[in-house]
Amino acid sequence: MNLQMQPQQETAREKLLKDMKRTKGVRFNASIRIEETERKRTSSTAYASAAVVVLTLLPVFFPMPQWVENAIALTTVGFSIFILASSLLQSANAGPVKADQLHRCALEVNSLRRELLAKPHDDAESLWSFSSRYDEILRRYNVNHDTVDYDKYRLEHPDEFPSVAAEDTASARKAISRTDHALNIFMTTVVTITTGLTALAVGSPLFSDIINGVLRSFGLQ
Repeated sequence: MNLQMQPQQETAREKLLKDMKRTKGVRFNASIRIEETERKRTSSTAYASAAVVVLTLLPVFFPMPQWVENAIALTTVGFSIFILASSLLQSANAGPVKADQLHRCALEVNSLRRELLAKPHDDAESLWSFSSRYDEILRRYNVNHDTVDYDKYRLEHPDEFPSVAAEDTASARKAISRTDHALNIFMTTVVTITTGLTALAVGSPLFSDIINGVLRSFGLQ
């Protein structure tokens, strides 16, 4: 008669340690994701602001037909709307505050987990105390992570999720790759346009005359 090995039942201590590990890992991921998103938004806003300045001055450096000036004016309005919307969203989302709270929460959970690991044997009362302190940390930092942060943790620790289907893993990879994809494309476009317009303005004869006049006024030519 063949006996099948039954999986060892998870103890309350092991479950608490596992929950703490996953929580701190996922919240570290969330903090990093939010900080990266805020950095990209700030950079995009800065480059869009520079593009508005360059577009405003471009007709001064280059004589151009009316339809080109109209196109420049329309593009300037578009960038200005983006700057306004981006600034309002950054203020409303309070990304840096959320990232800081998630990071602090992860640090406190990790510290509590190390404290529990340092105790080789715990009775029910001690485990209840650790569980209560763990819940208190989560209540104190009431900001939560997104699903994509959990998906990233699952991909980083496949050994903890042996029963996850391949389809779920592929879906998680797609969700992570889509995060801020539109923002990355827009940021690249804004940087390219700003750089090209700046180079165009710098290469104009009027700009060279202005620079030479400034240098002559300081006796450098």
